[in-house]
Formats: sequence, C-alpha cells, structure tokens
Amino acid sequence: MRQNTLTILSFGGGQDSTAILYKLIYDKKFRKKYAPNDLMVVMADTGNEHLETYFHVAEIEKLCLRHAIKFMFIAQGSKHFPKSWRDGLLSFYRAGNRVGSKCFPKTCTDNLKIKPIYNFVEEHVHKTYGTEKVGRKRAIREFANKYGKIDVLIGIARNEEKRVGKNEDSPHAWMRDCINKVYPLIDLGMNRQDCQDYIKSVGHEVPLPSNCILCPFMSEQELLYLSIVDPESFNDWVEIEANKIKANKHVENNMGVWGKKLLPEKLEEAKKKYGHMTLEDLREYKMSHGHCVKSKF
Repeated sequence: MRQNTLTILSFGGGQDSTAILYKLIYDKKFRKKYAPNDLMVVMADTGNEHLETYFHVAEIEKLCLRHAIKFMFIAQGSKHFPKSWRDGLLSFYRAGNRVGSKCFPKTCTDNLKIKPIYNFVEEHVHKTYGTEKVGRKRAIREFANKYGKIDVLIGIARNEEKRVGKNEDSPHAWMRDCINKVYPLIDLGMNRQDCQDYIKSVGHEVPLPSNCILCPFMSEQELLYLSIVDPESFNDWVEIEANKIKANKHVENNMGVWGKKLLPEKLEEAKKKYGHMTLEDLREYKMSHGHCVKSKF
C-alpha cells in the first residue's frame, strides 16, 4: 500500500465531501487507505454559499477539532484567491457588470475553489514542512520531490464520472508532477443517495448540496425555490443580470443567465411548469440535486 505523507480533503460543504470526511473520521480502514498520515481539510469560501451551508461548515470545524483534524476555511479577502475574485462571487459580478451564464464557460469554480486551495497548500507545505522556496508552486514541487505526491480527495460521486479531472490531463506541469487526485466515492461506488444514507447512518443530518446561491447551472425548480425562500438574493441576481445586459447592449451575444430569456421571464416559466409543487417538494428536490455539475476537477 502506498503511504503518502500529506492528504488534503477538498471540502465543499455539501453532501459528497461531507460523506468523505465522516468516512475518514468513523471508518478506520477508509482512513488508513486514503489518509494514512497527515490530513488537512480545506474549504474556500465563494462568498455566496447558502446560510445553511455556513452553519454546517461551522459544525464541521468543531467536529474536526474534536478529532484532531486540521481544518482550514479560506475566507473572502484572502490572498489565496485570484485578485479580481478576492471579495467573492457577487463583487466579481458587480465590479465588471458580469453575470454567470449557461451559455459561456464556467470559471467560478476554478477561481473561487480550486486555485485558492492549491495556493493555500503551497503556503502550508512551506511553513509546515520547511521547504526552502515558496511561490509559483515551487514549495509544492519541493515537497513532492522529498515526500511524494500530495493526495487530494475530491467529492465526486458515482454517476458523475464525467466531472473527473484526470491528473495527466492538467495543463499545469506542477499539478501533473506533484498532485494525485483521488475520488473515493467513485472508488467505493457511492452515488449521491449512498452519501446521504451514510451521513444519516453515523448520526448526522444531511447537509444542503453545496452550490453558490446564484449558480447559473441551477434548474428551473431550484430557481423557483430560490425565489420563494430567498427573494432578496433572487432580486439581487435580477439586478446584476440587468446591469450586465445594459452595459453590454452593443455586444452581439449579450446573454443573461439562461441566455436571451432573462431571469424574470424564466421564473414565470418555472412557475407555470412547477407551480404545483409545494415548498416541501421543491426543497426535497433541491436536497437531492447538486447543480454544479459542469465543473471538472
């Protein structure tokens, strides 16, 4: 069995990464296989998580402390974020009259989750393991040369295999050489329902799926749910989209979140299609669906 020195759990605050963390805590064989030595849980704050997610993360931090697991929450404003994304998703949108859209490539996951975590890991191995160099991933490379690749556990479940980012496909040489991406849930054949069942089996509540409040890849059902439970965020989104459209009125492909149809129109369509669903029905749907499924990492 390969014995790596450092394992990082990329924690999103949702059901999949939470299931992995509970397996690490409660399943000794799992812990021995996937994190036999140093373990750290790292989460980057998008600044646009649901309040329930922040409450869950606060409890996770306490749980990690009780089990002597290092937990790092990379908050908004941290130097580990790319500069233009440092103040979170909404600030990025507003600063440039932008809005996330189903019609264009998704960059928020990379800038708000992936880059900050690896930037933090770079600093962490420098300070903790005493690498001589730091910056431009030189500390990660030095660490890997001395101790072996860093295992990064990623919460992607069975039936989401298309989201798996192969190590050898990374455009970054330091990542190909120094990072070993591991997908324990796929290894174990655990899908989203299995994760929910496991979380309940160890005595914990199932958290909300992890996704930004204003994720452009949400479904119409989730859009309707948002408009009901968090009308303030929905109205902010409408305003952000309208500002983007207005500022780019001379651009040929000036798309909103759903494309040519703007959020108010899409909400009316959602009401016609799913208005028969109760709030409980909509929440049950949301609890079982993660809409951040376009991201590969």
